[in-house]
Amino acid sequence: MTSERARVDLHLHSTASDGTEAPASVVRRAAEAGLAGMALTDHDTVAGLEEAAREAERQGVRLLVGAEMSANEPGRSIHLLAFAFDPTDPELLEYLEDYRGERVRRAHAIVARLHDLEVPLPYEAVERQAVGGLPTRAHIGRALVEEGLVRDERTVFRRYLSRGRPAFVEKRPTPPTEVIDRIHAAGGVVLVAHPGREHSVADIRRWIEQGLDGVEVLHPSHDEGMRRALKSLAREEGLLMAGGSDWHGRGHVHEAAPGSEEVSMEWLERIEARAAGDETTDGRS
Repeated sequence: MTSERARVDLHLHSTASDGTEAPASVVRRAAEAGLAGMALTDHDTVAGLEEAAREAERQGVRLLVGAEMSANEPGRSIHLLAFAFDPTDPELLEYLEDYRGERVRRAHAIVARLHDLEVPLPYEAVERQAVGGLPTRAHIGRALVEEGLVRDERTVFRRYLSRGRPAFVEKRPTPPTEVIDRIHAAGGVVLVAHPGREHSVADIRRWIEQGLDGVEVLHPSHDEGMRRALKSLAREEGLLMAGGSDWHGRGHVHEAAPGSEEVSMEWLERIEARAAGDETTDGRS
C-alpha cells in the first residue's frame, strides 16, 4: 500500500489518560480498522507509549509518538497535538510529572465543589475510573454516573463540569507558547487540535507567530466548510496537517471510531520529516 493510499489516525486516547481501553487495545483497534499508522495522543502524558509501541510492532502498525497537551488563555482551553518528540527527554518528563500533580489538584478541587453542591462523590470513585492514569473531568463524569449520582456523562458536563458550570475548575495558566517551546526543545512539532470548535483563523495565525507548526484539519467536529478553510490556511502558511477520530473507547461520548477520518499516511510522514528537519512542506496535499 502506497503512502498516498495508506490511512492513519493521528488522534486516539487510552487509559493512560481519559480513554476506556488500554494502549495495546487501542493499537489493535487501529489494526482491525485497516490502518497502516496511528498516534496515541493521551492528555499530558507519555505513559502509554511504550506499551503501544510493543503492540504496534506486533501488529505491523506504524506508531507516531504523540500526546495531546493542555494549554489555555483567559476564558478558554486550548488543546495542542504534539508529535514526533523524544518521549524520554528529561526536561519534558519533568514538565509532564509536574502537570500530573496539577491534574490531581484540579480533580480534588472539582470533587470539593461537587460536595459544596451536595453531590457526595467520593474521590476514591474518581481514582477507580482513572485506573492509575491522570484524573480528568471525563473520569469524574464516569464516576458520577457509576455512583448513580447523575444519569449520563452528557448530563454531568451540561450540569456541572463544562466551563461556566458550578463545578468547573480552570487548569493552571499555561499559554500555548509554553507548550510549543517545550515540545520543540524535545525535538517535536505542535499542531492545534480540533480548532474548528472554538478557535478563529486569527487565533491560529497568532499561534503560528509563536511557533505553531500545523493544524488538525480532519476531526469529527469539523464540517466540510471548516475542513476546506483549515486546509486552505495550511497551504497558505506552509503548515503541517493532521486528523483523526479523537476516539476514547467504546461507550464514550466521542462516538467516532478509529479510522473514521480519511487521513493519509503522507501527513504522518510529513510530520516526522518536519520534526527531523528534513522537510519544508508547503502544505499541498
